[in-house]
Amino acid sequence: QQTQFCGDGFLNAAKFLSLAHNRMSVAAFQDQELCALLQALCSDKSAERSSAEAALDGLQLQAGFAARLSAFGARGPSSQDAFPLRQMALTVLKRMTLQRWHELQEGDKVAVRQALVASIAEDSKLKGLLHICIANARSHAPWPELNAQLEAGVMQGTPQQAASCIECAVTLLEECSAEVALSLSSLQEPLLRLAVSESSSPEVRRQCVSAHVAGVTTVIAHEAPMDSTLAALPMWLSAYASLCSGPEAWDLKTRVSCAFAALRAITSLSRHRALEAVLAESLEAVLRPACLLAQNLQQVYEQEVINQDDGGASEEDGGASQLIAQLMELIQAMILRPKLRALLKNRVKSMLQLLVPFMRITEAQSASWRADPNEFLAQEEDEHVRGCAVRLSGEGLVGELLEAFKREAAKAVAGVVGELLERGESARVAGDGHAWKVTEIALYMFGIAVSEVSVKALQRGELGPLVPTVLAAAGGFSGDKTAPEFLRARAFSLLRCLADAVCQLVPAEVPKLMEAAATGLSAGEPLVVRVSACRVFCRFLTSVQDATLKEDLLLRKGVLASLGSLLRDADEELLHLCLESLCMIVKQCPDTMVKVEKDLAPLILEIWRRCANDPMVHMQVLDLVSCAVGVDPRLQASMEEGLLPAVADSLRPDGDPHSASSAVELFGVLLKRAPVPFGPKLWSCAAPLVATVMQSDESMLLQNACETLVCLVQRSSQQVIDGGLLEPLLRLVERLLGPDLDDDACLYVGPLAMLLFAQYGRMLPGPLQVGLLRALVTRLARAERPYLRQELVVVFARLLHEDLSGALAALSGIELPAPAAGYVQSPASQSCASGGLELLLSTWLACAPEIRARRARNVTVSALCRLHERCQEDAQLRSLEVRLKAGQNQPLPRQLLEAIVAGLEFENERSRHLKDMPEDVLDDSDEDEEDDDKEKRCSKKLSDFLDMEDFLDDDEDGSDDGGDVFHDMERKDPLADLNLQQVAANYLESRAEECKAFGPELVARVAKAVAEARS
Repeated sequence: QQTQFCGDGFLNAAKFLSLAHNRMSVAAFQDQELCALLQALCSDKSAERSSAEAALDGLQLQAGFAARLSAFGARGPSSQDAFPLRQMALTVLKRMTLQRWHELQEGDKVAVRQALVASIAEDSKLKGLLHICIANARSHAPWPELNAQLEAGVMQGTPQQAASCIECAVTLLEECSAEVALSLSSLQEPLLRLAVSESSSPEVRRQCVSAHVAGVTTVIAHEAPMDSTLAALPMWLSAYASLCSGPEAWDLKTRVSCAFAALRAITSLSRHRALEAVLAESLEAVLRPACLLAQNLQQVYEQEVINQDDGGASEEDGGASQLIAQLMELIQAMILRPKLRALLKNRVKSMLQLLVPFMRITEAQSASWRADPNEFLAQEEDEHVRGCAVRLSGEGLVGELLEAFKREAAKAVAGVVGELLERGESARVAGDGHAWKVTEIALYMFGIAVSEVSVKALQRGELGPLVPTVLAAAGGFSGDKTAPEFLRARAFSLLRCLADAVCQLVPAEVPKLMEAAATGLSAGEPLVVRVSACRVFCRFLTSVQDATLKEDLLLRKGVLASLGSLLRDADEELLHLCLESLCMIVKQCPDTMVKVEKDLAPLILEIWRRCANDPMVHMQVLDLVSCAVGVDPRLQASMEEGLLPAVADSLRPDGDPHSASSAVELFGVLLKRAPVPFGPKLWSCAAPLVATVMQSDESMLLQNACETLVCLVQRSSQQVIDGGLLEPLLRLVERLLGPDLDDDACLYVGPLAMLLFAQYGRMLPGPLQVGLLRALVTRLARAERPYLRQELVVVFARLLHEDLSGALAALSGIELPAPAAGYVQSPASQSCASGGLELLLSTWLACAPEIRARRARNVTVSALCRLHERCQEDAQLRSLEVRLKAGQNQPLPRQLLEAIVAGLEFENERSRHLKDMPEDVLDDSDEDEEDDDKEKRCSKKLSDFLDMEDFLDDDEDGSDDGGDVFHDMERKDPLADLNLQQVAANYLESRAEECKAFGPELVARVAKAVAEARS
């Protein structure tokens, strides 16, 4: 009998019933009220859906609802209009069985299980959801009826029913605990029988393999007993072998898909060390039929995939390409296990002879790369790019073989490459239009093998004798306009890979190769050839000292003109490559670039405008501009002449904020390299910049402006005064510190304010100084971003270092009004302080643990030492009430001492971690088993203790844009190189007697910290 929903559980039932009647025909199913609810949950109208969700919240735990939901979802109408409602029902049931199972009434639990187990063998698009619901219900409690139904379906059901039951078992094994996996152990024998039986359908046999892998993986993951798993493994390996061979009745597509499933399963198992010994005994029986199948596939694969465009069908899951790629992945997995690796010894060449021909470029790949050269470039650069599975897996396989088998693998590669080159040439002479693909894969494979080998090692190794042959072939094809485009592209790529060898072994060939690259770059060539030629040209450009040759190639041979045309049409990866190449040419040939300077600035401006919304291109354009203005003063003048009008135009009051932000960055790059005092054109953009910032609240614009203005003041401080810019700058700082902007907008105001104090502090009237200090304290009190708080504290600490008495006097005289309505103080400053000095110190001491940058630590902790020392002679300062938390008050000298001790403790811990840090912590090794050990040895994040400046040379910019302005500013600070650990330890040691007044706990902390610093 149908239960009626009522009360708060279901709102407007009549409305939903009407909707159900109008939208669909499920009259055969009596529970139309439930259908109406599900229909509303599927609605594209937000209000209707929200109302239904509210109704669902009240209904799902009512007696009978889960039973009705599961009955409809699992056994509802099979009509097309009912499908989305059943899908929604099972989605709701999935959430209920996962999150609220224990809240359901027992009768509903029984009904849900009965409905689910009755539909376990259903063959529909809903079976995945059904199986997840079953797994959720099983994870909460034993379910004997489920196991019985699964066994019956596997052993007595139709092929379709058996496949569905096995699929359900896989879901249970993957989603549930080891206890569930062990409870399903009775299925192992019937699954194994089905897996080896030729009467079983291919789909059932593949599902059996998936179930076995899922079960073994679950057992290993939960560290359950392995005896039965290991005992059954040899029989399962026989099943895998039979899948790789297959009965005669199978067609080729079925044979490939089943072998793929077996190889994928064995690859997964081979990654578990616990299975290594058993696998080593039986794995060869799987490899033999798999390799035989691959051998039989070669001719068909060549005809239907390599020589014809199959539309990417072979790349689909279970296709021929995926099978070969999976075989390569299995061999790579075997290499990582010593006992499995032994099976491959003395077989490297035969494996390469079998698998490398599959790595040839397919017609589908050729068509795709011609349509979008960016895909070709991505394929060359990124090992994780999608598509071309066989080539990518083959590249990894060759690398792993060379690493594991060294001489044997190198000798095998040399032999196979030589054979392929001969085979390709013979086929080309015979008129085979696809022969070039054989030659291309030979060059590709040789490039993989030598990419990380030094010239000396290459000469001594097995690959050395082949180098002249390969270089001759690559040089010939690169300059042969009749050669297929991808063969020429491969030849250029190999020449770039072998550039060191070319320069050392055959330096006389470099000019010829550069000329071939210049020809390959010309506008009439295919794009993939132009891309590859561009890269090899720039590589050899760095090795040539003949300025005349460079200029001849760049100007008279048209390299610059060709590169300019590429830049105008390029996008994505190709654009990045072209900009990188142009930047290198500017560095290497500044005199030549001066001769085309009238064309360079407009080209840069065009790209800058066209790619304004691409941050990566924008950064490369800035690097290019910085490189140009840095290598030659004439290019600096040209860049200013060509780019400053665009900068000025973008800084118009009605301009776009994004364009203005980009223009500010470009202006900053021009400022960094310009001679000082700045010329009239450059200086003319300074006032519009300040005016733009005064009217903007765009965070990125304001951040860029702070950096640019810091550069301007640093490089030409007197010009700021002479040009009348000081007063506008002070107003600008006051605005940035005001309450109208969020933390992101004023993130970099600290360095700018500190620079203005340092450069012009003595010129500022007293009231103006006090006003700026008041604004700084107020902003610090409301700041929430740790970086902003840190930099504002550094400003005050720097002022205390410069003029302790004057700064204390000014801060003590500042009276702060009560916060206005809506004004929010940061948690670090929520104290009872009302004076400027009290508020500063309360905020400073509260956020001191967040100050972690090296220079900031040096400045602030050493300033705290000076403040504490001042307390001894300044009674007013000593008696100042600074409350870190409401209701808690400690003498200021004690709070200062505790902060200094905490600073020294951090320095000690940082020093200890740097000394004890394992050498392999920063290693990029991908061995999973080592990750946990590294985490145990490093209890905190390395970023807590490491400063990037520890790893940068003092003269290292990190980019071509002249270096980071703020970093340069910090490096120039005399306190940047302070040995804070020793300074703090010395100070605390000198105050040991005073510490006794504040209790034994502080005395012990000080003694321990000082002793560690001395050790």
